[in-house]
Amino acid sequence: MVKKKEGKKAESKIKKVSKIKKTKKINKKKKTSSINQTLAIIGLIINIFLMPGLGTIIGGKTKLGIWQLILFWSGILLSPILIGIPLIIAAWIWGIVSGIKLIQKSPK
Repeated sequence: MVKKKEGKKAESKIKKVSKIKKTKKINKKKKTSSINQTLAIIGLIINIFLMPGLGTIIGGKTKLGIWQLILFWSGILLSPILIGIPLIIAAWIWGIVSGIKLIQKSPK
């Protein structure tokens, strides 16, 4: 009789733990899709026509956008040496790809 009660208690604890894990997973999924599609499109347009990295920051990917800006501005500073031109192109392509990924991840 005692073993049955202990077994039921253990099962209920396992169920509680699994419910907690499921709710944590659901909360993590909700946090990742916080940008709307209009803002993601604006971020892509800014990345293409204005400055790579700025649109990514507006889209919510701050660290990625800062690295894109650093690459872009170091390319501008190094453009008289001609090594900067590939850096500018790389930052621009990276910004476009980031903008497209933001649009794909945004809820419709």
